[in-house]
Amino acid sequence: MWIIYAVTASICWGMSYAASGPMLKKGFSPLLFFFGYSLLALIGATISLITSGKLSSALKFTCLERSDAGWFLFSVMIGALGAYLTYAAMGAKNPTLASLIEISYPLFVVLFTWVFFREVQLSLMTLCGGILVLTGVAVILVGEH
Repeated sequence: MWIIYAVTASICWGMSYAASGPMLKKGFSPLLFFFGYSLLALIGATISLITSGKLSSALKFTCLERSDAGWFLFSVMIGALGAYLTYAAMGAKNPTLASLIEISYPLFVVLFTWVFFREVQLSLMTLCGGILVLTGVAVILVGEH
């Protein structure tokens, strides 16, 4: 199922970026998009937790060990900042270029997984894919100057 989730997420992000680009160019604030994204995420998550019967355990953070609370807060806060900065980048340039540069984030996943947890989750094929991503980002950056 992970591949279905990942591809579907990619499709959703693609539609979202394409739809928000023209409005950002017209002067809509990236903060307005971030607010809408956050508000709808809150409503959707609340409805999902209620209908699944998991709201009370989620609010008690029963699955969260005390030692993980800092990582949880860090992850949520930095993810929210990333979402806002994505909208800001799209507004400052355009969704296509912003997304093509943003696609380099897996390289930072590799880096920070090692920095934070001393884990290396790379194989030869994922390393080759990462090099291709970096090459693509470099081509885009050179082409923009």
